[in-house]
Amino acid sequence: MLHYTREGSGDTTLVLLHGYCENNTCFHKQVLFFRDHAIVISIDLPGFGKSATKINVSIDDMARSVKEVLDAEAINSCIVFGHSMGGYVALAFADLFPSYLKGFGLIHSTAVADNEDRKEKRKQVIAFIEKHGKEPYVKNFIPTLFKEPANAQDVADSVQQGFDSDQQGIIEAAKAMMNRPDRTEFLKETNLPVFFAIGKHDALIPEIALFDLAASCQRSQIAYLKESAHMGYLEEADLLNQEMQKFINWI
Repeated sequence: MLHYTREGSGDTTLVLLHGYCENNTCFHKQVLFFRDHAIVISIDLPGFGKSATKINVSIDDMARSVKEVLDAEAINSCIVFGHSMGGYVALAFADLFPSYLKGFGLIHSTAVADNEDRKEKRKQVIAFIEKHGKEPYVKNFIPTLFKEPANAQDVADSVQQGFDSDQQGIIEAAKAMMNRPDRTEFLKETNLPVFFAIGKHDALIPEIALFDLAASCQRSQIAYLKESAHMGYLEEADLLNQEMQKFINWI
C-alpha cells in the first residue's frame, strides 16, 4: 500500500496528491490550515516519498492505489485535490470511483492528454535521467516551476523532495504521464464540482487553456493565482487555502 499520513479531525475528509518529483510533505501549509477542522490524508504516490516504485505503473493504477488507502481508512466520501501529476490522478480517481467523491480539485493540472511534442519531451527527460541520473535533472527542473523571484527556502525544499525520490520512480511516473488518456470529455460530463487553481505565470500549462476547461465543466470554481507559476500551494499558500475552503463550503 502507498505511504500516507492522516492528520486532523472533522466531518470533511480531504485527500492531497502531490505532483512530479514531489512527495506528501509538499502540502505542509495546507495540512496546517485544514487539520483543525478536517481530516487530511496526504499520500505519497508510487516512487515518491516513502512509497515504493511500481514498474509500468499507469495514472489509473495510481488512482486505484489511492482507493486502497481510503478503503484502509474506511473513507468513502471525500474531496481530492491534486497538484500537477497529482491532478491527473485525482481526475482518474473521479472517473473510476465517482461515488467516493463530493468533488475534486486540479491544482495547476489539466484533463488534456500529452500531445506528440509533449510526449517527445518526456522521452528526452527519461533518456537524460537514465544517462546522467536524477540529481542534475531535478536541480534544473524544479526552479523553473516557480515565478521569479522565488522564495529560496521553498525552492530548496522542493529540490530536496526531488532528490529524495526514487530515480526509477521518476522515470516510471514520466511514462505514466506520457501515456495517460485524455479526460476532457469526462470533465465536461461529470456532475461533480471541480476546483481549478490557475497560475498566471505557469509556463507548463497556459492559463487560457485552464480557463477554457473550467468553463466547459457543469460545476466549477476557479482560484486565480496572479503571483504564482506552477507552485501556487507554496507561492500563494494563504490565498489558495482560502479558495480551497470556499470550494469546500460551496460543496
